[in-house]
This record gives sequence, C-alpha cells and structure tokens, in this order.
Amino acid sequence: MNLNSLEILSFRSKFLHATRTFFHEKGFLEIDTPSLKKIPGMEPYLDPFMVGSPSGEEKGYLITSPEYSLKQALSLGAEKVYEIAHTFRSGEKGSSFHTAEFLMLEFYQTNIDLHQAMDLLEELIRWVACKLTLPLPEKQFQRESVKELLSQRAGIPWDRNSLERKITELSLTNLSFDGMEYEDCFFLIFLNLLEPNFTSEFQFIYDYPPEMAALSRIEDGVAKRFELYFGKIELANAFYELLDPVEQRTRFEKEQELRRKLGKEVFPVHEGFLHALERGIPECSGISIGLDRLLMVLLGRNSLSEVSPYWREI
Repeated sequence: MNLNSLEILSFRSKFLHATRTFFHEKGFLEIDTPSLKKIPGMEPYLDPFMVGSPSGEEKGYLITSPEYSLKQALSLGAEKVYEIAHTFRSGEKGSSFHTAEFLMLEFYQTNIDLHQAMDLLEELIRWVACKLTLPLPEKQFQRESVKELLSQRAGIPWDRNSLERKITELSLTNLSFDGMEYEDCFFLIFLNLLEPNFTSEFQFIYDYPPEMAALSRIEDGVAKRFELYFGKIELANAFYELLDPVEQRTRFEKEQELRRKLGKEVFPVHEGFLHALERGIPECSGISIGLDRLLMVLLGRNSLSEVSPYWREI
C-alpha cells in the first residue's frame, strides 16, 4: 500500500469505523471539542501552533490534545467519553514516526483504575484488529513497572542521585547536571538502557517516578500512569487522573516556571479546567493513543508515510 492509493484511504475508513463501533457498543459518548483554543495544554516539552487572524485581533492555538475539554465534559456528569481529534504539535518532524498533524484518540471512563484502563485499551486494539482481520498474538500484552525495568536493565532505583551516578559511569552526556531537570536524567537512562531492549510486541510500562506525574495522581510514592509501546514506538499515554484542584494548580505553576526556564512561551493557567475539577469529576482513568501510529503498527509498516495523509503536509 502507498499513501496515495484508494486502498489505504479505504482501510483508514474501516479502521476509524471499527474504533467508533467499539466505543458505541461500550456505551461511550462521542464528544467533539474545539481545535482552536486560547490556552493550549501546559506540557513544558510540547509546543503548540499559534494561529492569528489577518486583522491581528484574534489569536489562538491549535490543540496538542483534547484532554482539558474532555475532562470538563466529565464534570458535567458524563461517565464514558471519547474523541477522535486532529491534534497539532510543532517540531514533530524529522523521523518516520512524527507528523505535525495527527489523529489522536482520547477516552475517559469513570470508576476504573490504571490496570483496568490497560485492560480496556488492550480490548480496543484486539477488537479493531479482529474487525480488520489483522493478526495479533493471543498472549496478553506484557506489563512492567518502571521500577522493575530500572532494576533489571540498569541496576538502579529511580532517585536522582542513582540516575546521575549511572549517567556519569556510562558517560551518557557531557552536560552539567545543574542545568538538567529530573526528567532529562530519567530519559537519558530510559533511551540508552531500557528502550533498546524493547522487542517488537505490545508492552505496557506503568507506575512512573512522582517527578513525572503530569496530570496523574501520586499513590504510594509512584505516579499512576502508563505508556503503551510497540517495540521502541510509543503508542499511548494514560493517567489515573489527578482530581485535586489545589494540587493541579500547583503543578500548573511549576510547569509555567519550567517553560520559562526553557525559554518557551508561558501560558496562563487554564482556569476553566480547574473550575471543572472544583465542580467535581468522578474517579477515572484517561487514555490517549496516536491512531496513525497504531494503524502503522497493526499493518506492520515502518513509517507513517505509508498510512497517514498528514505526512509532510507542512
């Protein structure tokens, strides 16, 4: 198959239909949220596209994720929601697995924990593969905690001192640790010692260091979140959601400081999202997955150029 063929366009249609059918049969409400917003996501390492009107009187940003809007729907009483959204991230070029625009599936279900969310995501992938008559191994997707991986493959715990010692021992960087965030140290270890050992199969990596909690809650000293990989390709990210508006505001403010330190544009705190948390959101887990990457993996392809119409459009 190639990008311009009718065959791939037809297959994408069937892929999206199967995805929507899964959620329809599970009782999920499909939501369509704005793609253009005044305040984008707060993630320090993501850069949104800015959009301005010809008159200069209007300014906004294309979303990097529909996350905030979907959680606001949960605060209105919805229990199961999903969206297939066009999302945009600047700087996402230069490899076979990145495009500036891509399709993201994001979904939330109340009253499920992190491992139940893994079950749901695996069920979705198996459902879609079955509907498209694409083979998948019967063996359950592998699940490993970050602590297990660090112990087995790096021989260290995840405290910063241990990370720095291992980085120094293996000469993984010439940079000073004084200018590095915890996340920088973690990913030097992750990318050099853990990820190279990932095999070509689906694998959940869960329970991250608390310094990397993002929008997830922290329980028993770990951030309750997971990522799904296929080999070295990250497919999905999920949180057992933080629901405390006070703690969330504190994290937003820390992210503002980090963006400022990194020389990036600093966005206002998203008060609408915080008001949703104050209004009340039930216990829930949320998952986002890149649909173009998932389709690429299911078809056994090696580049998004083979499955995505957004490849190199800009």
